[in-house]
Amino acid sequence: MQSERAAKIFGDREDPRVRLVELFGGDLPVGGQPPEAALRWAQTVSSADHDEVVVVRDLRRAEPRLTLRAATFLARHLARR
Repeated sequence: MQSERAAKIFGDREDPRVRLVELFGGDLPVGGQPPEAALRWAQTVSSADHDEVVVVRDLRRAEPRLTLRAATFLARHLARR
C-alpha cells in the first residue's frame, strides 16, 4: 500500500477501497462499492444533504489518515444512497 506521504507528494494511485478497508475494517467488496463499515462511519460523520466538497472536508477532518481520493470516493457513494 502506498504511504500517506507518498500519496500526498506523488498522487494517490491506489484503489481507495484498499485504504478504506485498512482504516475501517471489513472485506474488500467485489464490485466498485466502498466497504460497508466505511459507509456506516461516513454516514455518522457527515450529512448527505451537503455538497460533495463539504462532505469530503468533513470526512477528512474526522479521519486525517484518509487521502483525498479515498474521501472523494466515499463521498460520492454517500450521495448515491
